[in-house]
Amino acid sequence: MPGKHRLQAATPTMAEDELLLLQSQVLAEEEAAKKKREMLTRFLQDKLAKEKCNSTLNLQKLNTQWRAVLRETKDKELRQDIEILSQTFERVMDCKDSIIESLATDLEEAEEQHAQALRSHLHNVDRLLQLQRCRLVCLEEGYDAQLEALKMEFEAERYKEG
Repeated sequence: MPGKHRLQAATPTMAEDELLLLQSQVLAEEEAAKKKREMLTRFLQDKLAKEKCNSTLNLQKLNTQWRAVLRETKDKELRQDIEILSQTFERVMDCKDSIIESLATDLEEAEEQHAQALRSHLHNVDRLLQLQRCRLVCLEEGYDAQLEALKMEFEAERYKEG
């Protein structure tokens, strides 16, 4: 039986070797799978980082283009507003110019009326002065006549007494 024992003892060693070999293969496969997952994870993380970078870059480009479109639109709006304001300003200026011309005409007419009124007033004052001088001359003549009459009366009384 010693020979059988060896066979039995050798058989378990072979089975153990096979088991160990299988375990090492499983471990190697697991490690290879783990490395593969890690590589895949790194690859995906790198790809995600690149995508984030590209996404940020594309977003910046999109924002830049969008801002250009918005600026162009705002530029057109502002130019239209300026044109409208310019036309409104011109209309207001024309209206104010016509008002100024009308007021200047009114002022000239008022100055002419004032000059006419002044001439008329000065003419009336001259007539009043002339009338007053005539009246004064008449009063002076009346005074002189009364004075002469009093002198004569005084002289007459004086000669009568004397």
